[in-house]
Amino acid sequence: MTEIVPYQQYQEIVSYGRSQEVMETFSRLVGRNAPHYVQSAIIAVQANDRLMQCSPRSIFRSALRAATLRLTCDPALGHAWLVPYKNKSGGLEAQFQAGWKGVQHMALRTGKYRYINVAPVYEGEEIVEDRITGSLKIEGGVTSPKKEKGLIASFALLSGLQKSIYMTNEEMEEHGKRYSKGYNRADSIWMTNKRAAYHKTILLKLLRTYGYLDPSDAAILDDEQPEISDLELPDETEVTIVERKPIPAEETNKYLGFEDDDEADWSEIEEPEFEPKPEPVAEKPKANGNKYARPMPPDVLKEALQTKAAMAKPASEKQTNLARVLLLEHFADREDERHQAQEFLTGHKSFKDIEPEMISAILDWMKPVKSTDGSGGYVLEKNAKVELTMVARRFMEDLGQQILDI
Repeated sequence: MTEIVPYQQYQEIVSYGRSQEVMETFSRLVGRNAPHYVQSAIIAVQANDRLMQCSPRSIFRSALRAATLRLTCDPALGHAWLVPYKNKSGGLEAQFQAGWKGVQHMALRTGKYRYINVAPVYEGEEIVEDRITGSLKIEGGVTSPKKEKGLIASFALLSGLQKSIYMTNEEMEEHGKRYSKGYNRADSIWMTNKRAAYHKTILLKLLRTYGYLDPSDAAILDDEQPEISDLELPDETEVTIVERKPIPAEETNKYLGFEDDDEADWSEIEEPEFEPKPEPVAEKPKANGNKYARPMPPDVLKEALQTKAAMAKPASEKQTNLARVLLLEHFADREDERHQAQEFLTGHKSFKDIEPEMISAILDWMKPVKSTDGSGGYVLEKNAKVELTMVARRFMEDLGQQILDI
């Protein structure tokens, strides 16, 4: 079997998810919110390299199951997770798992709760129960260093009923070993994120014992891999691929958490036309005195990004995921070029090592534009494409390679 490069895998997943047949299936379930749920699955893939190795159909089948609970798969929210598991043939498939924040969200939207909360209990603290009301409270002082020994979960209904339960870490571990089918799997939540597993365990125990969940939601939570026979997804070979068409979107910065920044001075000028053997670009201020006029030569771009990063706020998880996939999409299967460009511009060959402030600067420079396919996705602004091409050409020249149009 021919090995598929990561970019090709990612593109296959995105193309499948945005296909006409898949979008129609999601639309039948969640109506006009279908693009939101599809895009949340794509964001999950961007954040997890192992998901890129899963079959596209398994990814969006799992996202469809999350959508039945009206839960998004965006990792930043923690409502639902797409977890890669090995199937019987040794390949990877995605499976749906509700996150504890998703369980909390489902309970709150019933409209019956005043609050639902899970809080840590530390070494040195003790849980005291009121023998009359049955309520729990935390007493004592926290020892140093601070170390969690258990969790307390509580809720209050609008009717006035209040309930709390406490479980030690050991009790939650025993619960997981007894009731979780995938407890011992290396990629299970019990092995990769115990804190999330503990939170979900105690919250579900509280709600199932004393609380209320919508019956249909509770049924799906009891069987997190239900069959959705009337909403089945087609095979990867049976979908119609929708071509992405970018358009400018002024609201992009607002979505990404950036505001229009005059001092950044990312000026717009016409896109240059590259000849097969272009003359070296003079790295000096333009005639209008604007050193950072677009498109910028590689060294000026590097300087501009470093200056911008020194003043930038750290990128959020959503912004980091977007910057990562934009670079991945631009360089396609040219992994060496992407690593070289990242190292030249940021000092780090691997994207995961780039500082959050530099990622903010990179994303502000990229000026992503919104796609028109209704997916909510973004693509690179044209000047950023040209500048990345110029960076790649520079490395070709340095290596003495023939310059090719990219």
